[in-house]
Amino acid sequence: MLASVSRVVVKSATFFFFAFAVFSAAVLCGCGAAETPLPTPTISAPTRAPAPTVAPATNFNSDKSPAEIADAYRKTLALQRVRYKITSLISYMQNGAPVQQPGLNARGAESGSNRSFAISGIMNTTGEPATFEFITLDSITYVKGLSGIPGVQPDKWYKFPPELGNFTRDAPGIKTLLADLKLDEQRANSFAHTGSEALDGHACDIWLANDSKLAEGFIGIANNAQATEQLQAVDGGQVRVWTCDDGYLHQLTGSLQGHAPDNSANKATMELDFVLFDHNVEIPLTAPPGAQDFQVPATETEATATP
Repeated sequence: MLASVSRVVVKSATFFFFAFAVFSAAVLCGCGAAETPLPTPTISAPTRAPAPTVAPATNFNSDKSPAEIADAYRKTLALQRVRYKITSLISYMQNGAPVQQPGLNARGAESGSNRSFAISGIMNTTGEPATFEFITLDSITYVKGLSGIPGVQPDKWYKFPPELGNFTRDAPGIKTLLADLKLDEQRANSFAHTGSEALDGHACDIWLANDSKLAEGFIGIANNAQATEQLQAVDGGQVRVWTCDDGYLHQLTGSLQGHAPDNSANKATMELDFVLFDHNVEIPLTAPPGAQDFQVPATETEATATP
């Protein structure tokens, strides 16, 4: 699916959470983050029918108004219960040769103030995959994937009481992930209706915008120094959105292409697929079984370099 459609790259503020979350417990306990390898990511990718291959159209269906996008955007931002999945791809030039690697693979669920989030992928400059998960229930946070803390194992769940601080307060959610889109009526007018298909049992309209400025607003989530450097001069971008008969957004995809300002041969692409489902249904979230209480280490350790 990822090879056949464009993607969207999401909010840069989200990246700071990713970089911060893995080492938050180390900051809380005053110990350094060691280079402990994390488990191989196992988060499954979202499954959806491939987007149709169509040429950009301005009058594909004259009875469809782009205002439908702005309406669905506002309604989706107001959601209290929803699940979502995100996958991304990155390509860039290194030593004169193209490099392609998986980006981030994430899943999340929200039910009022309770939520869960899991992310896998390349999240640091070492190029090694990492995995991080959390569940927040009634102000209690459960975390798995912490590294570099004496006595803490990355593959086990730990319970953080409120008095240790809510270090997942900046974790991404539907509002933050969609915030930079700002799909109001003005931006919605950049889209053309290009077809329709069924998603999750709903009839959905597909909209396409060949708008590099719109796509450029999503740089950040990939957290890849080479790709980011080679995207400073933007060459083009596309965004697709799916609006469905329940009034919500169900999918967003897009891509951004660019090159390094001082070397046009150093080209990069960031791509992302963002799928939303289970809109406004009951989403039970429960504490992970066997979670251990997080214990602040009795002695501090010498801090090592943070990736």
